[in-house]
Amino acid sequence: MAIKKVKLKSGAVRYRVTVNAGLVAGKRKNIVRNVQSMQKARLLESKLKLDVANGLYDENDTTPPVQTFSDLYNQWWPIYVQTVEGSTAYKTKQLFHNHLIPMFGSKTLTAIKTGSIQSAVSQWRETTTKAYKERFIYLKKILSFAVKMQYIEKNPADGVELPRGVRSGKSPVYWDNKQVARFLTCIDPNNDPEKYTMFLLMVSTGIRREELCALNVSDVNFKTSTLSINKAYATGLNGKESIKGTKSTAGMRTIPLTPKVTIQLKKWIALLDTSKIISIRDDRPLFPSPQHFEKRLGINRPNKWLKDIIEANHLTPRITLHGLRKSFVTNMIRSGVDVSTVQRLAGHSTPDVTLRIYAGMNQSDAREGIDKLAEYMEQVTF
Repeated sequence: MAIKKVKLKSGAVRYRVTVNAGLVAGKRKNIVRNVQSMQKARLLESKLKLDVANGLYDENDTTPPVQTFSDLYNQWWPIYVQTVEGSTAYKTKQLFHNHLIPMFGSKTLTAIKTGSIQSAVSQWRETTTKAYKERFIYLKKILSFAVKMQYIEKNPADGVELPRGVRSGKSPVYWDNKQVARFLTCIDPNNDPEKYTMFLLMVSTGIRREELCALNVSDVNFKTSTLSINKAYATGLNGKESIKGTKSTAGMRTIPLTPKVTIQLKKWIALLDTSKIISIRDDRPLFPSPQHFEKRLGINRPNKWLKDIIEANHLTPRITLHGLRKSFVTNMIRSGVDVSTVQRLAGHSTPDVTLRIYAGMNQSDAREGIDKLAEYMEQVTF
């Protein structure tokens, strides 16, 4: 059993691994493999010895040996991708190719130590507030796969101390009714009817971005003044856009529309009907792409529009599309609507989600609560 440096006929240099497989059909059998580096040769030699000792060696097995993190990813990925939706697979693939593979790809599995992972996490933490956790979770997941496949004995990520996220101490960011009204006045309904209709609908229904971009004209019922949420926009594994089901069964819902929203939707659909670019049919997108009316509005376009409006008009606080959803839910609760109703309208699975994530309390809420408590306590005299 040895590792020997050899030169192939092509002139390429390789490291030849020879391992005794024992007696096969009464004859001594040697396993011979050529690899590109001494480090890979040593790893392969160890694995072949272990396979032979455990009776796991199969001379007909043509599966490429797993030596580096990239090798591990190439074996793990086809298995993982069968367990998640296309949109999740797409995001995970981006995470590996943008962050994990550039950092660990060329490393052999035995060279990935707890210390190197700890350094990577600390480095990620300096540039992100949340993403570092997701990167670490997937790194630990794929190394757990390596343990199951017996490529390494234990997961080096198990000993990593994950830094705590920094708490800002600020209340959840949302707009109150006055701030929402100010925002809408920054959009001209005549010059930008699509933007105005879309954002009016978002602040009035709390609809998710993925649900908004998946809407069809047929999802609006003018007889009952309601909006049907029954699907969501998704990005597939190869970046291809598609339509899928809602985030959960609770996401399937029908939302009543205010008279103002109903009137604006009628105006907007009338503009679509009079357009010579798009055919009149109920399954057409409610919010089509400005460049291609037969296609849906891109999933990132609403966020860019919101950002541009906020910057051009110096609106504060600066919020995202999800912040508009928070504004809808928080303002509903502040106006006195019971939590279970808000939960159903927002498409949350439980009321706890509504309260825990969205029901932010601002300073005026806090002052009003303290004043009410003081008034109540003063009713008792001694």
